[in-house]
Amino acid sequence: MRICNFDGARPLGAPKDWDQHLDGACGVLPVLDAVDEQSGLNFMYSLWRPTAEDLAALQAGGALRLGIMGSSHPVINMAVVAPDVCQQAGVVEIPD
Repeated sequence: MRICNFDGARPLGAPKDWDQHLDGACGVLPVLDAVDEQSGLNFMYSLWRPTAEDLAALQAGGALRLGIMGSSHPVINMAVVAPDVCQQAGVVEIPD
């Protein structure tokens, strides 16, 4: 999966007290804050684009896995964003 940058995104870095030597590398993730209309709570959205290998694995019956660090699972949502919406948002993959 490739992380994407997009219009309106802000950089989200490592959590407070993150120790790269103990916890490993933590890059920057472009996110967009949006208030959920039903709950009034903030969601941070990021965009990811699957590689050709990812798509092949999914088409062959693979699945997406979501990893959350911690002992409780936050509320999340996942969706596919239409190509025209990606184009309007200026979505670009961040090179490795």
